[in-house]
Amino acid sequence: MLSAIVIILGYVFGNFPTGLIVGKLNNIDIRQSGSGNIGSTNALRTLGFLKGGLPTLVGDILKVVIPCLLVKHLICPGLAGNEIGYLSTNYFVLLCGFGVVLGHNFPAVLGFHGGKGIASTGGAFLVFNFPMTMIPLAVFIIVCYITKYVSLGSMIGLISIPVTIAFFYPGQWALVLVASFYAILGIARHKPNIERLMKGTENKLGQKKK
Repeated sequence: MLSAIVIILGYVFGNFPTGLIVGKLNNIDIRQSGSGNIGSTNALRTLGFLKGGLPTLVGDILKVVIPCLLVKHLICPGLAGNEIGYLSTNYFVLLCGFGVVLGHNFPAVLGFHGGKGIASTGGAFLVFNFPMTMIPLAVFIIVCYITKYVSLGSMIGLISIPVTIAFFYPGQWALVLVASFYAILGIARHKPNIERLMKGTENKLGQKKK
């Protein structure tokens, strides 16, 4: 029951369309610009860093940090810091974050057409374990810096998350499993990017949308 509650809570928060709102504040419908995605990468390409990329990134992180903190400090106060089998506070935090990513990727308020959930995924893991999150973040930055492909950096960063959790939380396979859901969903949402990467037509960082 608690699992369903935290996922639903996360999904509700995930429906907040940060990129769309940022675009409207700048008199454009971000869904009609660039890739049509409501995430921070398209907002960055469409509106620039300060007007689009940064506020969308911050908003997409906050909309997952807030419900995850509620789960961690209010909904599961009796579990905080105490493992009860696989049902730890960390487990419910990750489930809530996954609910946010589902809401961001498939928002009911936008006809289930949303983003890729990378920023929201990052926000969930900031609440889960802030220091540990620096490892996938570093992987993302390094891959983006070397290849100039945000999509490739995002996907490899996603893959590094369950690997990192398996290393830092040995034997806690429920956490690894939920983290793998993030990675699988995120990579699946990058299907068009994967096809363009294979064709050599994927847009590089700093390059305008073709």
